[in-house]
Amino acid sequence: MPHQITIPISGVDADSRSQLEYALSFASEDIVSYKINDASSVIELVVSTEAARELVSQKVQELVKRYQQREFGLVSAVAYKCERDLPAFDAWSELLARKWVTPVGQGHVILRGPAAQLRSLIDAKVSAFARTFHAEREFYPSTIVCKTLDRIHHFTSFPEHIDFVAHLKGDLDVLNKFSDECKEHGWSPARHEGRMAENNFAISPSCCYHCYEGMENWQLDSPGRCMTAILTCHRYEGANHRTMTRLRSFTMREVIWVGHPRFAMEGRAKAEELIVQWAKDWELAGTFETANDMFFTQDYAVKASFQRQQQAKKELQLLIPFEKQSISVFSSNFHAMTFGKAFNITVAGRPATSACIGWGYERWIYAIFSQFGLDWEKWPAKLREEFANHVKVKDP
Repeated sequence: MPHQITIPISGVDADSRSQLEYALSFASEDIVSYKINDASSVIELVVSTEAARELVSQKVQELVKRYQQREFGLVSAVAYKCERDLPAFDAWSELLARKWVTPVGQGHVILRGPAAQLRSLIDAKVSAFARTFHAEREFYPSTIVCKTLDRIHHFTSFPEHIDFVAHLKGDLDVLNKFSDECKEHGWSPARHEGRMAENNFAISPSCCYHCYEGMENWQLDSPGRCMTAILTCHRYEGANHRTMTRLRSFTMREVIWVGHPRFAMEGRAKAEELIVQWAKDWELAGTFETANDMFFTQDYAVKASFQRQQQAKKELQLLIPFEKQSISVFSSNFHAMTFGKAFNITVAGRPATSACIGWGYERWIYAIFSQFGLDWEKWPAKLREEFANHVKVKDP
């Protein structure tokens, strides 16, 4: 029988409460539901059994302490802000009703019709964006070696995200029994028990990681290289997989600079100017501001504060009026020499500096439909014109 727990969150300010709420999804599998009551400054949880109450309470209190550690502060700098009086339109329900979007499992969707056409427009616009920097096109596999993720400390910063890749043992008896049981009883997770081989791959959680590992031990010509790639990435985000705001499988397109510090920083700065102009042209309601990753670590406060202080991460966050929240659709990231050192990439005899910018295509689509509705003829003029011109050229 479910039981309720109430845990105070005094000392966790508004800037961190949304990140705490996100992290609660990973606190315990015994949590049936949860919500933050801002008026009372408490977390209200429902747990599966009476026996789970104490252990769940301890885990949640540990999380709360992480987000109370604010001695470093999370500074914020806003480079663009557009506020508009937009109706609270339930785009998700309408997209499902029109079958422009179809969910196929937790955090996976199929796009068709105008949703697919809008994705195509965004990709074409990003391709033109990348050509501004003479970015070389590269193609990456969807999976990544776990040792690569370990080398760049992804497992220590975002362990909750990883979707590992697995396969059955290469053994005739194992394969025969698995096949026979599926034939007789159908597939279930129980069929995997004791039959899986050791795992050494994961589905890549980010597009740019392949770029760095692919240049291991390279000595770059000055000033460096600029690349662009698109990849279907995976991040498991538990109960946060709702609508199209946080998908488990999503499309990421990136432009990446690796080389001299000035080369990387100037490329990033120019890209930020262009993305702000893009947002203005399409009259998108939102902000372009400093941000931090959702680090799921005990040293969250230090890492998040460092990103904010150094403006190492900035995001274009677009309003979803119906959900009363904003979502990041574009990020700008400066890594200093982190990846240059990790993979021994050098330029002029020194570890290379890197920066990248990335678009989340499904989030762009969802934000546009949420802000402006499904009738593209009523969209802002520039967006409407670009969409109409793009639709005239039929996709193959």
